[in-house]
Amino acid sequence: MNIGKKFLILLFSSFVGIISNPELPFASDNVIPSDISGAVETVLEAPKPVETVSVVTKSVPATTTAPVTTVTPATPATPAPVTQSAPTPVATPQINRINIAGRSLEFVDVANTGVDSGNHVNRYNSKFYFGHNSAGVFGPLYNVSVGDTFSVTENGTTKNYQVKAVAIYEKVNDYTLRLNGQELKMSVVARARYSGVNYDISVMTCYGTSYGNGDASHRLVLFANAI
Repeated sequence: MNIGKKFLILLFSSFVGIISNPELPFASDNVIPSDISGAVETVLEAPKPVETVSVVTKSVPATTTAPVTTVTPATPATPAPVTQSAPTPVATPQINRINIAGRSLEFVDVANTGVDSGNHVNRYNSKFYFGHNSAGVFGPLYNVSVGDTFSVTENGTTKNYQVKAVAIYEKVNDYTLRLNGQELKMSVVARARYSGVNYDISVMTCYGTSYGNGDASHRLVLFANAI
């Protein structure tokens, strides 16, 4: 018998043996070694197919840059020159004053001859000026004599006067005087009337014994006319 036939007979005998004894394992079966008690069946799971993720690449359109508009700033208008008008002069309030015996004294108009003159001079009925004989007011009035001059400034206008008579009266009360034993009303002196003669203005202050309260025993009165 030649070698080829022997090989076929051997191959056939092996096949028949396997069929008659199915418990013989194939070389491809998984077998647990005999030193492990109990047969453990190992199930090998077939590998799961790997999911293929399709990556879609989107093309991003290029950003379009908006055109830049250049704005030329407007040339500012040249302001018209400002014409400054001359400031309106502010009128300075006129202070009415009597300038006598080296004093320039403010005077104010009062309603009656009983109003205290304080540190200034009071004027009653536009022609009767009276004030205290203090050094800052009519104290120097004692030095004025007949023939002396003085002035009165009212509303910016100044008038000059000359003393024509000087009289000393005894005070009876606030509204009564006494001259040579004869009583007369203060209103007579306020009208610038003396010894039957009317003058333009009269100026009066305290005289004689001081009572210490701004009052005194007598009154010194000057009678004057405008010149």
